[in-house]
Amino acid sequence: MKITVGGMCTGFGICENIRPDVFEVGDDGLAHIVADELTEDDRADLELAVAECPTQALRLDG
Repeated sequence: MKITVGGMCTGFGICENIRPDVFEVGDDGLAHIVADELTEDDRADLELAVAECPTQALRLDG
């Protein structure tokens, strides 16, 4: 499973609020993935982050 942040990100930080161990809004004002590995145990939270992203910048594959 892989999550990516696309070019539509504007750094609202909702994803970071949901999973601060996976997402971080950087100094550039955009969300970045900070987790090395994601497991099936992470899926529900990641699906929530994708659904709650106001700019639909997140994509979950796998």
